[in-house]
Amino acid sequence: MSAYSKAELAARRKRQAGFTLIEVIIATALGLLVLGALTSVVVTMMIADNTASGRIEASSQVRNFQFAAYDDFALARPPAPSGCGTPTARCTTQDLVLTGTRAPNPSDGVPVSYTVRYAWDPSRQVVTRYAGTASRVTASNVTAYSWYIDRAGFYPTVVVNITVTIPSYNATYSESQTLRFYPRVTATPSQ
Repeated sequence: MSAYSKAELAARRKRQAGFTLIEVIIATALGLLVLGALTSVVVTMMIADNTASGRIEASSQVRNFQFAAYDDFALARPPAPSGCGTPTARCTTQDLVLTGTRAPNPSDGVPVSYTVRYAWDPSRQVVTRYAGTASRVTASNVTAYSWYIDRAGFYPTVVVNITVTIPSYNATYSESQTLRFYPRVTATPSQ
């Protein structure tokens, strides 16, 4: 009898193997909910990563310009623009030309004059620093750039407005900064 009952149990198990249609539908629905939640988390993380990367890149470009220009502005006299250069008539297409003196490395220590020019190319979206025959890009992805001379204080200062826009596949991040550069050495109140 035990052999018969084992065969009967095996047949019964065979008939009950598999899932019912209701079980498959419920399992599929639960799987879709879990996959949907995971997809949402992944997409949100990608958007946050792109935004953070855009912020870092934009800040980096603004700081590159600031660090490159700091010594040039500090050691130069304020520029003398024509037709622009006031808070109401900011220069956007005119190059920012700085002249000053700088002590070279030789031991005689006699200051030599130098000229540095900053030019914005809106078509390439770069600000380039020109010193003699050398040039280098100090900021890229620059979508807006202007400057003027603020003569309201005791010493005139150069105010530069720069906007860097970093595009990405799902959003664009833009950062605008107003940088104020104070001449330290060669400026006099009468300039």
